[in-house]
Amino acid sequence: MSPQRKIVLASRNPDKVRELQEICADLPFEVVPAADYEGLPDVIEDGTTCEGNATRKALVTAAWTGEIAVADDTCLQVRELNGLPDVFAARFSGSGATYASNAEMLLDLMADVPEGSRQARFLTACVWIDPRPLGEIGPVARPATARWIHNPWARAVELKHPEEAEDFWNGFVDRRRAWRDYRTQLLGDEVSWGHDQARLRQVAEDLIAGGRSTTPAPEGHVRLPDPRIWVADGRRRGKPVTHVAPAGLDREAPGRAVNADRFLEITAHGRVVGSITREKRGHGGFGYDPVFRPGGQDGTMAEMESKAKNALSHRGRALRRLLVSVRGAYGC
Repeated sequence: MSPQRKIVLASRNPDKVRELQEICADLPFEVVPAADYEGLPDVIEDGTTCEGNATRKALVTAAWTGEIAVADDTCLQVRELNGLPDVFAARFSGSGATYASNAEMLLDLMADVPEGSRQARFLTACVWIDPRPLGEIGPVARPATARWIHNPWARAVELKHPEEAEDFWNGFVDRRRAWRDYRTQLLGDEVSWGHDQARLRQVAEDLIAGGRSTTPAPEGHVRLPDPRIWVADGRRRGKPVTHVAPAGLDREAPGRAVNADRFLEITAHGRVVGSITREKRGHGGFGYDPVFRPGGQDGTMAEMESKAKNALSHRGRALRRLLVSVRGAYGC
């Protein structure tokens, strides 16, 4: 393994970059931020799972840069709210959502839920995509999983009638059906201990309507079809569903000249189970940390010392599991 290979973290968060650099300190990779690549587009995260969203980010970053990409996405799933906020964790309280407004909305919806029914969990998916795997790749150890993805931009197409794009791409793997199934599952549960079920349904409907939006991607952004259309999974004798992709990858992208025919994807998950408190507690962390108490702990994640929090972090667990498998697969 060449020591010059880079890992591009599909995030502009400097804390995440620093964390990955520390974890990879003894590996033959150089960790760099996405901000180092001018012109790298942002990805619209409109998948129905955090793994799907992480895959979207990693796939575009790897294809555009020609370097290994690592991306993550985190969901908060609250049992009493039928699994919400789930993939909408960052925008739970609507347009202009902040960490504070999201946490406050969660507490408001949970105000009348008794102590024994406030269970929740954080779930993080970390995805590694290598667009030019070199040499022999060894087996990927469980619990991480691996699959091969056809280079989506080897044969990019530009539709003559852009307004037909949704129907064209959904003809391979129907993204609309994924959202219909998601809606049915989310609204089909009958969990209720006193909160306003009608209000929760309206919140869910609004979030789903925004999540499955098919409006044109803003300038500098990419909206992908369902990434499964490029997976070589054996059921089609190692062939992807399609060999074509949207023409949304800049022809000047450095990856176009170096990417291989197939990309390697490795995925790992990390979870932390706990409960939702009745009020915000602590000033550390971010997001929902002040209202989430991990199982077996007296305080919230926002009250924990940084070292203790990192030891049980869902993102840290996912990342460590991912890199254990990377070591085995790459022999490093």
